Amino acid sequence: MPNHFIKDLTFSNFKCFQELNVKNIKRVNLIGGKNNIGKTSFMEGIELFVSSPDSLGLSFNIYEMLKRRQFSLRRNRLFELDFIYEDNSKMELVLNNNKIEIEDNLSDDEPSFKFKINSSESKIEIERLIHNPQIMRKDRYDSMKSKINFITSNTTDEREIAILYGKLGDLNKEEFLNDSLKLFDENILALKLKPTERDVILKVSLKNRELPVLLSSLGEGINRYIAILCGIWASKDGYLFIDEIENGIHYSNYEKLWKIIFQASEMANCQIFITTHSKECIETFNEVNQNNEGSYFEFYRNKKTKNIVAKQRNYEQLKYSLTHKGRLRGE
Repeated sequence: MPNHFIKDLTFSNFKCFQELNVKNIKRVNLIGGKNNIGKTSFMEGIELFVSSPDSLGLSFNIYEMLKRRQFSLRRNRLFELDFIYEDNSKMELVLNNNKIEIEDNLSDDEPSFKFKINSSESKIEIERLIHNPQIMRKDRYDSMKSKINFITSNTTDEREIAILYGKLGDLNKEEFLNDSLKLFDENILALKLKPTERDVILKVSLKNRELPVLLSSLGEGINRYIAILCGIWASKDGYLFIDEIENGIHYSNYEKLWKIIFQASEMANCQIFITTHSKECIETFNEVNQNNEGSYFEFYRNKKTKNIVAKQRNYEQLKYSLTHKGRLRGE
C-alpha cells in the first residue's frame, strides 16, 4: 500500500470518541453502524489530518469542518465548537505515528485554541476562528486540499460536480467516466458540460434523444454516481470521503458501483473512506471484496464502557454476520 495512505489511527477525545483505535486500514474502507455512532466524525478526523500541512492549516480546516456540518454558520448565527469530546479540554489524533493536538483555553481573557501538528504550533482566538477565517491564508490551504474531496450525504451541487469533472478532464479520463456510466445505464452515452456566462450546465447525451438532457432531469442516482466517479479521479494520489454512499442509488446497482470503485481507486492511487446504513450495500461490498482488498469496520457502542468501538470484519466474518443475524450496523 502506498506510503501516504492511512494504515492505523487513534482518536482521543475527538468529537464523540473518547478513545478509538483502528488498524489495518486499506485502500477502500467501508464503515457501518447506527445513526449518531460516529461514522462521519471518523472520516472528518482523517480528513482534518491529511488536509492540514501545519497548525495554521489545521485551524482553517476545523473552521471548514464546522461550516459544512453546521449550516447555521452560513447564516452568521452562533454555532457549537463540538470537536472536543464532552467536557475535556484537549483532543489528539494519531495517524501513521503523526500527531494532531488541539487544546482549548476557554478561561483566558481572550478564549482561544492551541493547534499543534507535529512540531508546528499556533494559538488562534475563538473570535478569529469563527468570524475572520480569511486571515488564515485560505488560498494556501485550499490548494493543499486539491487531492482531498468529501462527498456529503446530500445530492451533490452541480457546480461541485463540474469542478470534480474538470479535474477528471485534466487527467484525460472522460472516456473512463462515460464507459462507467454506460454500465450504470446503457442509454447513457456521455456527460456534457455547457458553459454559460454565469455558470456551467451539466447535460447527458442519451441513445434515444437527439439533444442532451439536463443532468438534473435524470434523478438523484445519476448525480451521485457521477459525483463518486469524478471524485475518485479528482482525488488521484489522495483521499476521497463519501458519506452514506447508498443515497439515491438503487440496490440493483450496488455491485456495479463497488466494482468500479475498487477498479478506479487502484488506477487513481486513491484511498477511500465510505459510510453506509444499507445492509444490501454491505452485502455487495463483501462479495466484491472477497480477496479482502478493502476493509469493513462496524462501529458500535460498548455496553460496559459506553465508548464507541470499531470492529473490523474480514470476508468470512462479515458473511457469517450477514447470514446468521450477527451484530451488523451496530444492531
